[in-house]
Amino acid sequence: MANRLFTPSELESMGRRTLDQLNDAIDSGNAERAKAIGQKLYNEFLSQHDGYRNWTTALLSEIGRRYGDSALDDIMTKTVESWWLPNLDAIDAGSGGDIKAKIKMFAAGLRGHLQPMDVEEDDEKVTIKMKPCGSGGRLVLEGKYEGPEAFLKVKTPQKMTYGRKDFPVYCAHEAAMEEIGIGRDGSPFVVVEPSQDLGKTPCSFIIYKDPEKVPAKYYERLGLTKPVKRD
Repeated sequence: MANRLFTPSELESMGRRTLDQLNDAIDSGNAERAKAIGQKLYNEFLSQHDGYRNWTTALLSEIGRRYGDSALDDIMTKTVESWWLPNLDAIDAGSGGDIKAKIKMFAAGLRGHLQPMDVEEDDEKVTIKMKPCGSGGRLVLEGKYEGPEAFLKVKTPQKMTYGRKDFPVYCAHEAAMEEIGIGRDGSPFVVVEPSQDLGKTPCSFIIYKDPEKVPAKYYERLGLTKPVKRD
């Protein structure tokens, strides 16, 4: 036993889920310990979140540099489709088609980025802004597109950059989400208005209550034409 680093109880504690530790602290009425474990839970998830965020962005950067924009666009669409279509199916199934429930489910997904959000509503739409963006925006704020190990910026204006130059490669998945939604339903579930100063000010996620009200410009920037409604 002289060479052991941990006691049996320490080993057992290390293997327990942080969620279970949090519940234990709540059940025991220890508010300060519960707060500390809640922060620990946040830190653990943020570490995982940012690790996979960085890995994804490094992979997309390598694809773009080695194989060019066309291959990057094709691979972006295919890989986004692998998770966005199931998400759309889950939102439909979980909401029963109710737009209010759909928006709440989408907002719940965005909360997985662990950043505060502003949510606004008018007669036509709901607009959500992460402040700051928990993924693409924080990559910019953290300087990940600068220096010798910089991630890729897509230089040429095109569909996946919303017609803008020097577009951060991580952010280029948003156009694919819209195009996939249009292909599935005839309209995008959510459209993005990218910030004029990416990372420094928030982008807007916009959900129109009536899909028919999605402006034609969101189709046209993808090289598509908004379908004409037929009564």
